[in-house]
Amino acid sequence: MTHFWIEEKQEAWHGMRRVLAGYDPCTEDYVEKYFNREDVQKALHANLTHLSYPYTPCSDVIQKWNDSPSTVLPILKKFMDAGLRVWVYSGDTDGRVPVTSTRYSINVMGLHEKKETGKKWGGWRAWYHKEQVAGWVVEYEEGLTLATVRGAGHQVPLFAPDRSLSLLSHFLRGRRLPSSRFP
Repeated sequence: MTHFWIEEKQEAWHGMRRVLAGYDPCTEDYVEKYFNREDVQKALHANLTHLSYPYTPCSDVIQKWNDSPSTVLPILKKFMDAGLRVWVYSGDTDGRVPVTSTRYSINVMGLHEKKETGKKWGGWRAWYHKEQVAGWVVEYEEGLTLATVRGAGHQVPLFAPDRSLSLLSHFLRGRRLPSSRFP
């Protein structure tokens, strides 16, 4: 009996630590289970061919893809040359693909930042969601927008769903990210 009680308390402590830290390391497990549900796949029009294997967030198929490009930068350039808007975003706490790496990659393209009168930070400015700073954004003359999402890690929608939805909604509506706390 005591052994069970100790295990129960340890489980509760680990769960509480996850909540206090604001991060649940099992999130990927939840996502995998969710996307393998038949009702979810039906709603997303996914797995229409009834594959014999389940959805997994990281697949060997990608790792074994031998003819993949080493960078997506030429593809992004083609999109911009065709007049398409391109938005690249990163969580500002992402340890896998840090914002600095994304910025270095974008800088390689030699794009020109849009300048706004009276800005102290070059082309960078804060963007807002629910009257709070949601991240930082810089826009380029060539049609690319680079945004950060405050407090988000590698999988931005999991870490910051409300800010992620705001970012996506603005992109789909063809609107700039809000530059003021009050719309």
